[in-house]
Amino acid sequence: WAGMRGVVSLAAAYAVPPEVSERDRAMVLFLTFTTVIGTLLIQGTTFPALIRRLRVSSDQEEYEDRLAAAAAQQAALEEGLAELDRLIAGQDEPDEIEQQVIDQLREKAWRRSLSAWERLGGGTGQDGAETPSALYRRLRREMLQAERRVFVRLRDERRLEDEVLRDLMAQLDLEEAMLER
Repeated sequence: WAGMRGVVSLAAAYAVPPEVSERDRAMVLFLTFTTVIGTLLIQGTTFPALIRRLRVSSDQEEYEDRLAAAAAQQAALEEGLAELDRLIAGQDEPDEIEQQVIDQLREKAWRRSLSAWERLGGGTGQDGAETPSALYRRLRREMLQAERRVFVRLRDERRLEDEVLRDLMAQLDLEEAMLER
């Protein structure tokens, strides 16, 4: 799609020997010229859309995008945690459940920021080992599969209705889809 567009074809058309009739020579030149113009217009104007559709980019661009995303995620994390601190600052000492919720919010924010930085390494750590986020996703997927097996077994034993099974499976599917992000 991005190759040479007609330079060789035009050269070959102009190299048609003089023994060929003038009418046939003009037809070869005309057809070659219109083919070259057609490919320039069609391929040339659709090339950027094709690149976007195929998501072609250089490794450097991808790295820079991931770096910018990680830096933005870090800035958002810091602002989000500061807002959480402001929200709980004026309140009494949180009870055990409130403290668990606050801790979960902090952990989720840190995990999101950490995964953005991990993407810079392509999913592996410095020594080639699995990153914590990749390990979490892999283990959680296995857990979800085990949960699915239990739900299906309970349905097969007629201890769970089909409609309830569909709802439970939809929740697991949603969590698994979020893991893919």
